[in-house]
Amino acid sequence: MMITALKDFSIIIGGLITIIAFANGLLEYRRQGAQKRVEHFTLLRRRLKENPIFKEICSLMFADDPRLADVDAQDKRDFIGLLEEVALMTNSGLIRTELAHYMFGYYTVKCSESKDFWANLTLDETYWNLFHDFAREMKAKEVSHVYNRKRLRF
Repeated sequence: MMITALKDFSIIIGGLITIIAFANGLLEYRRQGAQKRVEHFTLLRRRLKENPIFKEICSLMFADDPRLADVDAQDKRDFIGLLEEVALMTNSGLIRTELAHYMFGYYTVKCSESKDFWANLTLDETYWNLFHDFAREMKAKEVSHVYNRKRLRF
C-alpha cells in the first residue's frame, strides 16, 4: 500500500513539474517574441532619428519649408518606405496602433499633408496605398487620441 501511494505521489509531482516547466517555457517564448519586436521597433526608430537625410526631411517638413520640394525623390521614397514598415508592423499586430501613433504618427500625418514633400513624387501611385491607409489611420487617431500610458507597450 505504501509503494502504491509513493508511486501516485511521484506521478502527481512529476505532472506538476511538467506543467510548471511548460508554463515557464510559454512565458519565455512570449518574452523573446516581445524582445524581438522591441529590437525591430528600436531599429526603425533609430533609422528615423539617426539617418541624416531623414532628419533633414523631418526638419523641412515641420518648418513647412518649400526646399522640401527639392529633396531627392529616392530619399523621399525611402522615408515613405520606413513609415510603411511601421504600418506593416502595426497591421501584423507586432506593435500596437497606439504605439505606432505615438512614435511615428506625427511624421506620417505631416508627410501625407505636405505639398512640398510630394512635389517630385506621384501622390496617387498604387504602390503607396499602404502609406496612405496608414496616414489616414494616424490622422483619425490624432483626432481621437487620448493618452493612456498602459496602451503604450509591445
